[in-house]
Amino acid sequence: MHSQAAAGGAMDVAGLLLDEEVTFSLTGFQDFMFLPGHQKLSARIRRRLYYGWDWEADCSLEELSSPVADIAVELLQKAAPSPIRRLQKKYVAHVSREACISPCAMMLALVYIERLRHRNPDYLQHVSSSDLFLISMMVASKYLYDEGEEEEVFNDEWGAAGGMPVPALNALERGFLSAMDWRLYTDPREIFEVLSWLESCVAEQQGRRRGWYTYTDLCVLLEQPTWQLALGSLCQRLVKLSCLLAVAYVSSVALAVASVAVIHQSLGLSCSPPPGPPDLGVTSRCLLEPCVPSVPQCLPSPANVSSWPCPAPNSSSLCSASLTPPPLPAPSLTSPKL
Repeated sequence: MHSQAAAGGAMDVAGLLLDEEVTFSLTGFQDFMFLPGHQKLSARIRRRLYYGWDWEADCSLEELSSPVADIAVELLQKAAPSPIRRLQKKYVAHVSREACISPCAMMLALVYIERLRHRNPDYLQHVSSSDLFLISMMVASKYLYDEGEEEEVFNDEWGAAGGMPVPALNALERGFLSAMDWRLYTDPREIFEVLSWLESCVAEQQGRRRGWYTYTDLCVLLEQPTWQLALGSLCQRLVKLSCLLAVAYVSSVALAVASVAVIHQSLGLSCSPPPGPPDLGVTSRCLLEPCVPSVPQCLPSPANVSSWPCPAPNSSSLCSASLTPPPLPAPSLTSPKL
């Protein structure tokens, strides 16, 4: 139905067909539902198309699930835009329940509708979406379940399920087969392409409706080429952004280190004395002159501090003489008279 199919779809087709070819010669046609390929396909449809896991009651696969019905309504309304008898979900649910439409019949009908879009688009402009749904499902079911099978449904039953008289339904069937040019054969790979597309539509629609995606939905979406390209582009942008942030971080660290070094060097130069030739005269004079002790200043007694003037620098000898006590008289050598 779409030009790009999932890579895993082709592998599933090969595996399912191989299993069926191996076991078909060993089992009867009535035991087809117990073949490994049929079991794998049923498990895949139940899990990815929201059919549930009721393994005991196989009737759960005999009518369309709610997400698949939503996709069918949206697709058929676009394919047949006539406002007359516009297809509604309630009508789809009623017909699928009364006529026991299987998901495989639904996918085969979508293949037929896609062929009509390319080969005979005028037919889709003159038929209503409700009639297109009814007749495409009926022809697909007849192609899958030939005469003599338990699942066969006659035109009168289809007319009762769709609320249409049998003569009108027969005329609608002839018109559909003429528009298809009686080419109803479909390669199984086309069915699996439609299945892959339908799985992606259901997963994307249900994820958006809930606001989050389940693990199965993510696995289905990541198998699609479009999502793989989008994810690869996103990863490339994240890698580029990480590289730019790393370069910016390294540059900022290097700039900070360089700024600290420059500031430290400038502070060291400002604290050191200015460069210049040494004063040799002052240095030689200080080395040649002897060290002269400083002259002590005369300190008056506390009682005469107010009356004594501050001595001059050249009166150091007088101050020292006045402060020196008088010498004691020498002792006499004669003995004293008694």
